[in-house]
Amino acid sequence: MQPNLRRLLPMFAILAAVLLIVPALTKKHSAGPSSGTKASAAVDALNRVDKGEQRYLSAHQRYTAHIADLVTIAPKLASDLATVRVQLDVSSDGQSFLAQVSSDVLSLVRARNKATISADSCTVLKSAKNVACPQPS
Repeated sequence: MQPNLRRLLPMFAILAAVLLIVPALTKKHSAGPSSGTKASAAVDALNRVDKGEQRYLSAHQRYTAHIADLVTIAPKLASDLATVRVQLDVSSDGQSFLAQVSSDVLSLVRARNKATISADSCTVLKSAKNVACPQPS
């Protein structure tokens, strides 16, 4: 190897390292959906659970305790389940239910006794931009 190239070889190695490593270190990584998106997904999921339960009640004369039954009625609920957690409980006679839907930023609870809403609450778990409890209907 020529002496001039031998002197320049460490410089080429440093330049290659800078070109490959520095962009990887300075690249911004996406953290996933925003807080506002997570909050709206939780609200949408609660509304879909509620409407699905009402439709199930009209068809079967009782509410269902199985979220899978509601996904067949409201298919868009399946996409919401990827970002929110849903807990569903139904009374032993099937005439009332309690649903809790929560995301990282919002927790919502709704209870129905037959056709009337007996409880409806919202808690903001993580204050962030575009995160607020929905207005009661």
